[in-house]
Amino acid sequence: MESSRQKRRKITLLFLLGVGLPSLVLGYLAFRGIRNELALLEQRRLGQHRAVAQVISDTIADEITATELAVARALAGHGTAPSDNVELALTELKRQQPLVDEVFYFDRFGTVQLPAADLLYYPDGSQTSRPDRSWPAAVAPQWRTAQQQEFQQRRYLEAQASYRRAFASVSDPVLRGEALVAVARVQRKAGQLEAALTSCESLVNDYSDVRTTAGLPVGPVAHLERGSLLLATGDTTAALDAFLALYEGLTKAEWTLDRAQFHFFASQAGDSIASTVSRSPAGAALDSYRDSLARLEERQTEREERTERLLRFQETAAEDLPTWLLVDSAGAGPRGRRFTLEVAGQTYLVSLLDAAGGGRGVWGLLLDAGALSDFLRRALEDHLDPATSDWLVKGRDGRPLLGREASPAGPITLNATFADNFPPWLIEFYQRPQSAYRRLFASSQSIYFYMFLLIASILVFGLVLTVRAVRHELELARLKSDFVSTVSHEFKSPLTSIRHLAEMLQAGSVPSEERRSRYYDVLVEQSARLSSLVTNILDLARIEEGRKEFQIEKTDVGDVVRDLVTTTQQRVGHEGCVVEAHIEEPLPKARADRTAIAQAISNLVENAIQYSGETKQVNVSVSTSDGWVDISVADSGVGIPGNEIDKVFDRFYRGGHPLTRSVKGSGLGLTLVNEIVQAHRGTVTVESEPGRGSTFTIKLPAEAEQDDATDPDS
Repeated sequence: MESSRQKRRKITLLFLLGVGLPSLVLGYLAFRGIRNELALLEQRRLGQHRAVAQVISDTIADEITATELAVARALAGHGTAPSDNVELALTELKRQQPLVDEVFYFDRFGTVQLPAADLLYYPDGSQTSRPDRSWPAAVAPQWRTAQQQEFQQRRYLEAQASYRRAFASVSDPVLRGEALVAVARVQRKAGQLEAALTSCESLVNDYSDVRTTAGLPVGPVAHLERGSLLLATGDTTAALDAFLALYEGLTKAEWTLDRAQFHFFASQAGDSIASTVSRSPAGAALDSYRDSLARLEERQTEREERTERLLRFQETAAEDLPTWLLVDSAGAGPRGRRFTLEVAGQTYLVSLLDAAGGGRGVWGLLLDAGALSDFLRRALEDHLDPATSDWLVKGRDGRPLLGREASPAGPITLNATFADNFPPWLIEFYQRPQSAYRRLFASSQSIYFYMFLLIASILVFGLVLTVRAVRHELELARLKSDFVSTVSHEFKSPLTSIRHLAEMLQAGSVPSEERRSRYYDVLVEQSARLSSLVTNILDLARIEEGRKEFQIEKTDVGDVVRDLVTTTQQRVGHEGCVVEAHIEEPLPKARADRTAIAQAISNLVENAIQYSGETKQVNVSVSTSDGWVDISVADSGVGIPGNEIDKVFDRFYRGGHPLTRSVKGSGLGLTLVNEIVQAHRGTVTVESEPGRGSTFTIKLPAEAEQDDATDPDS
């Protein structure tokens, strides 16, 4: 046992020195190579992202500069202060330059003007000043009389005639519009709905842009009154069209209104459309009005947001602009001053154009953050490979502004800002995780991975081979030890008996002839046992080494079984054993070596006798089935447990039953049987149940009916 342990340690040590240690060293080097390659890859990616960040920053700066120059050119030649010509030039400029959100003028009085702003409305109170108009002295008494007739005396027909005379007496559009509004009003009060509709249509067509002496806008009032009159006359479709026309005109800023006026007329128009549609019978036409209402409400929301943002800038930016005007502008050139203003939670990207100031005021530019974001997105997508890199742009508050994904995958490689922190955004560059295919087959570090994998495979393979070799060596040592022990024991018992009986016979210590005859029989029996043991060992060795030659011929297996059973019965009959043969007739011949098959059957019969226990009954039967000759040896002995059936044909295997352990044997009999049967291209099987005996069955190929001349094995 000590030598086996030493051998195992020696093999393990050789494996560790010859395979394990070099594999570990190579694996460590491969791992270091992978880490170095990854570090180089990250360094290259960082350099690439830095270069892209610089290109993006320069591109954005150049685009802003180009926009500033375009604004400066548009202002050149139109004076240094807002005018109608400047407004037209700036309006055309905004169509051509997507980065221009609005152009403003900051005058020397500290007022911010938006000359070309397309506002939806203006601050409250800014549009309530009355036009500089008054009724002529010849018409004023008549106008006062008409008002008394309408509001005090409620004589609507007389009031209508007075208003008409006033309307005909003046030519000023403001006064004529105010008079026509009064006419339409008293016509409705008098129940003259059709006449009132005619008056409202005249107001819409001829006086829509007029504001009365009280500051009331005529156009929205006429549209709203016209829709109300159409509803009163029962013309629902025309009324809805009138309200939609009013709402659409409001969202297109057709009239100059302040915030309160706009919201009043917008709510009146929207509520009128919604209530009219809800009260009308369902139909396809009503669905179109609902869709139109939803579209106008969406447009109103968008334009209101822009209007509020510009009004907020106009109202509050004047406090911060002087601070930037005091900054030294030496070397600024046409690029101007760029900065960010935070006003009431809104961020404004501002550029002051120094060259256009002229000492009286300064022009400035509000950049469109949305258009700038779109330009930045296109630039990033043009310069970054989406398969390897990702990006995210964040605002000053750290919230994402734009990116391919809200939360890009992979580690951050670089945080980059723009020149002079304008716009005040942060670009985060990410290294996208590579796909499994790219990592394993398309990347440069894959060679290191394959090397590491190969080394690991060699290490595992060598370890498995070493373990198997050690186990094989230990198994061989155990088998050799078992073989020597078993064979020595098997040889010792008959040799001891032969020596003892021979010494007694030699010394003449056996006086009786009958006893001497019995001793001679024992000597022959023990010699035959030794001869059988030696024959089994030699035959098994020859078969495994391929040196055993079988004399294959047509064999009558029934005759072999009869002779074997007769001989065995004569030998063991005096011990109370019964060995019987049951042979099916007619029985085809089998191609077999008669001696070898007899030896195999004999081993099965001997085992059956030895393990039969008290009931020594052995049945040997021969039959045929489906081209096979079946030879079965059955006993009624101790049987074989189910977990041992697969092991009974292993060499030197002895079952765990006490009777099995007490029976003398080498453990090679069933192994020899299996080898002989397999050499004859047959099979041997066993069926057993503990306590009820076992049945071993040998199946040999039956001889086909053909002449010897055509027999391939003849």
